[in-house]
Amino acid sequence: MDGVRVQKNSFETSLFVVHLPKSMCKEIPDFYTSEVDGREVKRPRLVARDYEAAKQYLEESMRWIAENFIPGGIDAVAGGDMNFDESTPHIQFQADTFSPKPEDPDKLRCRPGIAYNTDTSVRYTSGPKKGKQISGNQKFIDAQRGLREHMHALGYPVELEVSERHDESLNLDRYTEQQDRERDLAKREDDVEVKKRSVQRDMDATEHDREQAAKELEEAKAANEKAQGVLQHAEEQARAVAERVLKEAREKAEQEAEQIRSDARKGAEQELGLAEAQADELLERAEETARSKASEITAAARSEAETITRQADEARKQAERDAETIRSEAQDEAEREAETIRSEATRDAENTRSEARSDATDIRDAARSEAEQVARDRAALDSEREAFDVEKRAFTESLEARRAAAEEEAKIIIEEAVESLQDISNVDQDFLQIELDRDPEMKQRYRETVIDRTQRESAAARRRAQERIKQRRQQQRQRDRDGGMEL
Repeated sequence: MDGVRVQKNSFETSLFVVHLPKSMCKEIPDFYTSEVDGREVKRPRLVARDYEAAKQYLEESMRWIAENFIPGGIDAVAGGDMNFDESTPHIQFQADTFSPKPEDPDKLRCRPGIAYNTDTSVRYTSGPKKGKQISGNQKFIDAQRGLREHMHALGYPVELEVSERHDESLNLDRYTEQQDRERDLAKREDDVEVKKRSVQRDMDATEHDREQAAKELEEAKAANEKAQGVLQHAEEQARAVAERVLKEAREKAEQEAEQIRSDARKGAEQELGLAEAQADELLERAEETARSKASEITAAARSEAETITRQADEARKQAERDAETIRSEAQDEAEREAETIRSEATRDAENTRSEARSDATDIRDAARSEAEQVARDRAALDSEREAFDVEKRAFTESLEARRAAAEEEAKIIIEEAVESLQDISNVDQDFLQIELDRDPEMKQRYRETVIDRTQRESAAARRRAQERIKQRRQQQRQRDRDGGMEL
């Protein structure tokens, strides 16, 4: 070691964690279950697509970090382990923060600031910041960029650019809660979408029912028109039947009368001996009989025609009543069904819209609250960062002031010591001058002794002052290292 003691809070070892990229993993949905605001929320788990390729990636990343970031190189790595049974495959390994002492390479020194913080030995070698110390934050940025470029050059699916949210910071609990809230919000949005689709299906069903009711109404109208057509056809058929029966009865009566006349003429011709009176009488009787039969046939035909007409009228009236009943029942049923459908559709649509508005309001409130929380966290982080910068500047100024005060104090101590010794020497000389004047030899030896003692005291005071300055500087450097790592 270089003389700096390793204390309880000294930064002796570092723990490094490298996760396998998501592009080399496959997701197992809903593997973990947690509870957010009383609701069950599920989170996925990432597993390696190729176990051997994942091992090679993690081993190569550890080797590159050790050779390019850790001061002691690969020899400083104490050990590590790969984890494939957690939420994300990763490797974690420990390394010490000792580095060879430049003045004596056989010795080690505890200098974590070389890699992780600001150190006087690490400066910009070119560019506008040439000669200035490189900050710890910039060292981490350069290391992450170098690791991405190295793994990308080896052919691994690694993005070269950082995420747009790389400057944000969340601890594990807040990150897990944030992920759960995002998944819960996505689930709520999916539920809203499902409800929208359900409402759309209900509206489509309502529209279909309306179309069906309209179709049934059209069918009822068509049935009514058909019934009217049947009634009209029945009337026409009844009228045609009556006319045909009447015509047939008239023709039959005429045929019978003609037959009687023919028979009478034949009888008269056969019985030439009958008298003309008998013939006329027979003719009259025949005509009377014919007229009587014709009247009977006509009356029967008229009665049958009237019966058919009455039956046709009754059939027409019954058809009209049936058609009116069917029309009324169909119209009432269609109106009741349409009213029921409209009422149910309106009620369902109103309930769905109310639920959708309520869910949308809850989602917007949750998103707004989350955004406000993120804004407050970011403002708090900015405030803490500003306070840290102010404290750092104050600490630097205080350090410089203490250092200047220590040097000034050392100078004053040296000057006071020299003046004190000189005063003592002058007092001794004045006091002993009288006594020593009597013995010149003794006076000379005494003077030489006082001068020698004065020189020794001055040298001792100077050494003590230098040791105090050196000790204070060492203590300040140790505090700077320990305090820098804590920050």
